[in-house]
Amino acid sequence: MSICNLKKGSTLVAAVSGGVDSSTAAAIMKKEGYNIIGVTLRLKSCDTTTEKRKSCCSIDDDLQASASCSMMNIPHYFIDGKDDFDLKVLNYSWEEYRQGHTPNPCIKCNLFLKWGTLLDYALNIGADGIITGHYAKIVNEDFDGKNISLLKRGEDTKKDQSYFLAFLTQEQLSKTYFPLGEMDKPTVRKYADELNLPNSKKEESQDACFGFAGEPFSETLRKRYDGKIAKGNFIDKDGKILGQHNGIHLYTIGQRKGLRIALGKPAYVQNINTKNNEITLTIYNEDLMLSSLIAENINWQNPKFKTMKSFKCQAQIRYCHNPADATVTNNNDGTISINFEKPQRAITPGQAVVFYDNDIVIGGGWIK
Repeated sequence: MSICNLKKGSTLVAAVSGGVDSSTAAAIMKKEGYNIIGVTLRLKSCDTTTEKRKSCCSIDDDLQASASCSMMNIPHYFIDGKDDFDLKVLNYSWEEYRQGHTPNPCIKCNLFLKWGTLLDYALNIGADGIITGHYAKIVNEDFDGKNISLLKRGEDTKKDQSYFLAFLTQEQLSKTYFPLGEMDKPTVRKYADELNLPNSKKEESQDACFGFAGEPFSETLRKRYDGKIAKGNFIDKDGKILGQHNGIHLYTIGQRKGLRIALGKPAYVQNINTKNNEITLTIYNEDLMLSSLIAENINWQNPKFKTMKSFKCQAQIRYCHNPADATVTNNNDGTISINFEKPQRAITPGQAVVFYDNDIVIGGGWIK
């Protein structure tokens, strides 16, 4: 938590979602002597039921957010972020699925909503920054005569969320506070329980933030944007037709479940060809192993690496992936090449690759 330059009594806007993490983060900073304003982003029209759904907005979540802020005796407001969520998160995700890619909506939501809409609101009302319940840290370091803010993995390695934050800018990081970075989940729940926060025992949602229970996120998006189902062929690496798929938006590299095809052995998606509307399947896990990738639209959080032609690091190709030793090479066209010391399974176009200097984020890019 980077608070060395923050005076006690400063005003901070806390992102309050209704979950225990965001509420506890706000409570910690209030206890530390800061003036806290709770804000909940409304990203879709609220459900009319209190039953838990795959949704960024439900009556339960709103009630929990309001009740937590009331318990902490802090003001609470709602901000409409539906238009940006629709265009910059949902529509982006559908366009990626339509192209045979696998998007990462959480990264885009963080970038455009929490560190876009929410941070803009905070600065417009004269606040000094925002608080979120992410499990990550910010550390300060001198570079080229300036003090810079660097993103570091959270103490709880199972909950670390630095991967989802790798596209934040220096300016955004300098206005951000992560009170949970030094804590693990059990400690957070214990702290919330001691404060009698109403959501201290609330279960954690593991579903996509938008959609219908039992329906793939990509299919929900297809219906939302009136996408047409274009069935095509499953083929093997020699081009032999193995069966028919139900639309490339339903599949991702490395996928095994939901293929509904019998080959005598478990089959995996090896490649998605949008031009021919074909999906290549393999029964060999080694066919999914690759030693390199190209990434584009790079965000350099740690500026000292930006001008290096090449450097060694640890690269993470998806959230649930153990970082692997690799070498990053800066190309002349704005992309980077990443070469792994050992082949990695199911490198997936559309996903983010985040590269680390031990526990410090260097930057991130989008896999081509």
